[in-house]
Amino acid sequence: MNNVSLAVQFFLQIAVILLACRVVGAIAARFGQPQVVAEMITGVLLGPSLFGLLAPEWQQWLFPWDKAQKLRDTSCYLFPASQLGLALYMFIVGMEFRVDIVRKRLKSSVAVSVAGMVTPFLLGAGLAWVLFHHTELFPKKTSLLEAMLFLGASMCITAFPMLARIIHFKGLAGTTMGTASSPPPTAPRPWHSTPSIKPM
Repeated sequence: MNNVSLAVQFFLQIAVILLACRVVGAIAARFGQPQVVAEMITGVLLGPSLFGLLAPEWQQWLFPWDKAQKLRDTSCYLFPASQLGLALYMFIVGMEFRVDIVRKRLKSSVAVSVAGMVTPFLLGAGLAWVLFHHTELFPKKTSLLEAMLFLGASMCITAFPMLARIIHFKGLAGTTMGTASSPPPTAPRPWHSTPSIKPM
């Protein structure tokens, strides 16, 4: 693909993704679900789980993917764009974070932060234990401890952007409840723990 073809492919993907997110979001809203849940479901629907299963050729044409990573495919431009959008969004969340509320409700904030980090970590570690013993998801060189630490830390990290979106959707941003449960108090900890898993 040349640069023009890549640009056309990228904007076509963006158009399809946004349209699908709006449609699924309208359906999810009827069940009281936030837009971020609809966006996650849309990713599953447009991915190989459904779209790729029903129409693999169309899915491969719309979202080309080279497993060998030798050709420029979707991961070359859509993934960096999504990471940029996520970084900008989390930056905005950080700007709106109310430090004064945390100081007033320090004990509550710490309790919520610890619970918000420990609970998904334990669930992720438990899931890794099951997958390690009953599937071949992890590479053979991976130990049980590494698998549990990696999946546990991953569960902690991925929960933060979604939690921030739900807080905004519910109109809790800037409130005591929203600030105490928002990502900034605990976000750095799982991010710092992830690199330490790789050398093990």
